[in-house]
Amino acid sequence: MITYVMGFGLSTSQIDSTLINDQVAYYERGEISLDSLLNTYYQQALSAYETHDFASARSLLKTHESLLKNQNTVPFAKANMLRAHMAMEEDDRVEAIELLNQSLEIFRASGDSTNYLLALKDIGINYDYMSDHSMALIYYTDCIDLAKKLGRLDIEGSCLKNIGGIYSQDGDQEKAISYYDQSISLAIQSGDSALLHRLYHGLGLAYRRFELFNEAYKYHLLALQVAQDIGDLKAIGFGYQGLGFYYFYKRQYDSAEYYMDKTLKIANQISNDQLKSNAQEALEQVYYSTGRYKQAYDTYRNMVEQDDSLYTLQNTQLLQALKEKYQNEKRDRELAEKNLQLQEAGNSLIKQRNWQMILVFVVIILLLILFLIYRGYVLRQRANTILRTKNAEIEKHLAEIEDVTSNKNRWFVNVAHELRTPLTLIKGPIQRILKSTDLSPDMTADLKLVERNTKSLSNLVNEILDLSKMVEGDVSLHESVFELDELVNHTVSAFDSRANQLGIQLKSQVNVKAYVLADREKLNKVLVNLISNALKFTSAGGLVEVILAKPVNKGFRIIVKDTGRGIVKQDLTRVFDRFFQSSGKDQEVRGGTGIGLALSKEIAEMHGGELKVTSTPGMGSTFTLTLPEEIEATRPPFGTERILSDAPESSLSVSAEGIISKERRPLLLLLEDNEDMASYIASLLQEYFDVKVAKTGLMGLEMLGSYSVKFIISDIMMPEMDGVTFLKKVKSDPLWKHLPFIHLTALSDESLRKELLRIGIDDYLMKPFDAEELIIRVRNLYMNYQQRVSLDSESVAEEISYDEKVIERLKREVLNNIEDTNFNVLRMADGAALSERQLYRFLKATTGLTPLQFIQEIKLNRANELARKKVYGSISELAMSVGFKQPAYFSSLFEKRFGKKPSVILKA
Repeated sequence: MITYVMGFGLSTSQIDSTLINDQVAYYERGEISLDSLLNTYYQQALSAYETHDFASARSLLKTHESLLKNQNTVPFAKANMLRAHMAMEEDDRVEAIELLNQSLEIFRASGDSTNYLLALKDIGINYDYMSDHSMALIYYTDCIDLAKKLGRLDIEGSCLKNIGGIYSQDGDQEKAISYYDQSISLAIQSGDSALLHRLYHGLGLAYRRFELFNEAYKYHLLALQVAQDIGDLKAIGFGYQGLGFYYFYKRQYDSAEYYMDKTLKIANQISNDQLKSNAQEALEQVYYSTGRYKQAYDTYRNMVEQDDSLYTLQNTQLLQALKEKYQNEKRDRELAEKNLQLQEAGNSLIKQRNWQMILVFVVIILLLILFLIYRGYVLRQRANTILRTKNAEIEKHLAEIEDVTSNKNRWFVNVAHELRTPLTLIKGPIQRILKSTDLSPDMTADLKLVERNTKSLSNLVNEILDLSKMVEGDVSLHESVFELDELVNHTVSAFDSRANQLGIQLKSQVNVKAYVLADREKLNKVLVNLISNALKFTSAGGLVEVILAKPVNKGFRIIVKDTGRGIVKQDLTRVFDRFFQSSGKDQEVRGGTGIGLALSKEIAEMHGGELKVTSTPGMGSTFTLTLPEEIEATRPPFGTERILSDAPESSLSVSAEGIISKERRPLLLLLEDNEDMASYIASLLQEYFDVKVAKTGLMGLEMLGSYSVKFIISDIMMPEMDGVTFLKKVKSDPLWKHLPFIHLTALSDESLRKELLRIGIDDYLMKPFDAEELIIRVRNLYMNYQQRVSLDSESVAEEISYDEKVIERLKREVLNNIEDTNFNVLRMADGAALSERQLYRFLKATTGLTPLQFIQEIKLNRANELARKKVYGSISELAMSVGFKQPAYFSSLFEKRFGKKPSVILKA
């Protein structure tokens, strides 16, 4: 069953949908042939192409191709030629040459001389546009020879014109004019107005290159007149362009700007990248020459953004491949022709000698070939059956392995989450006991040992969770500007006492002093892992050396070398695998989880760097962390080096003054389903609050309605109603939304943290937490709450914060330029009087969004509002109204943001 044309979503203004639907129906009833239906689709695609509706044309050609049973046919080759013409209009010359070469081979094999001739000419034109004049001349010459044989004066004249253009570009005035004169004669003789336009245009270009400007003006004017007579927009655009360049070289900038503006308008209308690029280049020079530097800069920046440096590289590589392919095809054709001649001569001789012997021989050969074909078919069927069975078994086995691996990873993560609550219950009481002064030295030492190992276990849990999130792509970098050399020195010095205990010499060699923009905490984890591993596998009397260097144009290198036992060759490729443990019989068991190096490698790659290892068994190992040169930053203003660093411990000291009265303790609602954890937290806060415990979110809501609650602390993972849902209900209720709220959780999910901040959480504390830190945060939050409620809201005018003012200004800047497709982050930063880096940091800190995401969020919300009000009738209009050039890209972003395509809302 063939899909009717309206199923493609094509514009009915560009195709005859009724005709196509009727033809499909006729074909399905057997009233017309497949060739007739194919021709209908091709002709409608051609109509769409002529009106520059390339999307509809390509969709029709795709249906046309799906109906073809054999793609080595003339209809397929003609469809490919139409695709090539669209690629040429979009200035994708490499794609056009690929498509034309496929068509050329099919036309040659089918003996279609006319289309073969047109394909030769088009290939020459594409090489000409790509400045490969030698290849262009080869195809033009072949095309002229065949055109003469077929009597195609128009094609012959067009190729002569193009050759004249090549010689004009190469500076050979005499040859250029000679070829143009020959072509003009043929164009007049054949009455080809389109060719005559191109000739006049080419002569104008030639005379302009030779600085004969009066002659150039004459022919550009003739070219424009012919183009207007035939009504060809592309030709008219080139006519305007020629006059624009003429006036530019004559320094008549007003006239030059007038004609180039008309050229640019036509280029945008017909989506012609060549006309657009030429017009923008000329306008940029006009603006600059007339002192309009801002317009010149904007035009130049638009040109640069459209330029793709990789495109040139790919063109060069593909051009070389196409040259080789053309030469190989030419040699193959010559060899095939010679072989054919020899075969015909041999056959003729054999026929003359013995017809009967030939017949007998042919029959025997045919029987043998049939037998071999049958035998081969049977063997292939048997082999395919075996392969299918094996593939099914392998796929089943792989699915089982993936399922086991997924379950294993999930188990590790779940165990890690569950460990955080008991760790908190161990860590908190130990810290409280250590603060007492009546402990014996032995007991103090034992408790500090327990505290250190609790911290180590907590770090291990964090590493498991961090690695799991990195594998799933849920971790982002928290970048700040800091001194890389200071980080290396600080980390190495932290291991001095450990190295002394082990009898190992620990040295550092820092040859670079540089500021970098990176995630300080994550890089510190990498260094700690590498140094601790080096110390672990180095014997007493050995050496561990840490080196920071910066080779020229090679980024930063942090090298950790040791003189330990080394790594055997078969383990080198697996040391960065998760949970890997060496299985060598001669390897001493040293413990470890196999997580640290895997995590370190992931962190290195997140920074755009890499982590490598070299090792010689018995002599030691060398781990090299390479960071890209792009992370180097200038020294930030004083006081901003540690934007993302943890606050100093002194900031957590408790004030000597009591903030909360003990006689009339306020009521604190604690939501925690773990009884031990609930009892522990209540014991910490009972001195300051009357603590009520609820095990679920539903119980918490009931207690909020029954008691005068002044503070809320909640876990996230709870039965019946989780902590996030509970938070939403509290913050949406006008009676409770002002209550201070702290979340305690074992989940270290950054996206969850951002969601809680958007909902309105007051504070957020990870398990295992420090008991004193919890008390300080609760007391400070409650103090702030008391100050807020004590203010006379009627006498104090509401003040908008600085952050809100800046965000409002940024929103206004985006909305004022919402229809401008060239509006970008730089312009938004200028409008807010901020640098790009300041804007990025401000928006990430206040909204959790990057500047680009901030712009898209405002635009998409505006588009959603317009769509629901039915202001526009199509996606293209809606996309342009909010500054998106590509409707498809806009539709994709809209669906990701709102869960529906804009077309669904527009049609609702």
